[in-house]
Amino acid sequence: MTRLSLPSLDRISALPGDAIAALRMIPEIVENTAAMEAHTAALAEVAAALRRVASHTGELPALREEMANVAAQTKVLEPMDRRMAAIEEAMPTLVEVQRHLANLPETMERLLKALDELNRSVDVLQAAVEPMGRLASRVPGQRKDQGH
Repeated sequence: MTRLSLPSLDRISALPGDAIAALRMIPEIVENTAAMEAHTAALAEVAAALRRVASHTGELPALREEMANVAAQTKVLEPMDRRMAAIEEAMPTLVEVQRHLANLPETMERLLKALDELNRSVDVLQAAVEPMGRLASRVPGQRKDQGH
């Protein structure tokens, strides 16, 4: 095996100045190469993430269609929302009406009792007035078409 040895100073001094300047840059090149290796190590992860993004963007047309359906439903819901707001606005009045309706059976019962009493009173008055009507029809000068 041959042994590598350092070139003699005579040989190094014979190298052109550009080559020596290039040799001086080797440590910087090594450092930059190591940095590039570290930075490009994440490229596999970036590529995988890009593939996931690509698969998700494939779902965008379906999402767009669903959003259009939601928008169409919103147009249907807007009139319903206005009607619900009108009902909500009318609720105090409806509650008041409901309270009065709750009293309706009792009021109707009292009204029916009052009508029965009125009917009895009318019957009593009619019975009382009937003899007077017969008397009035006997009074001279009464025409026959006025009596019952």
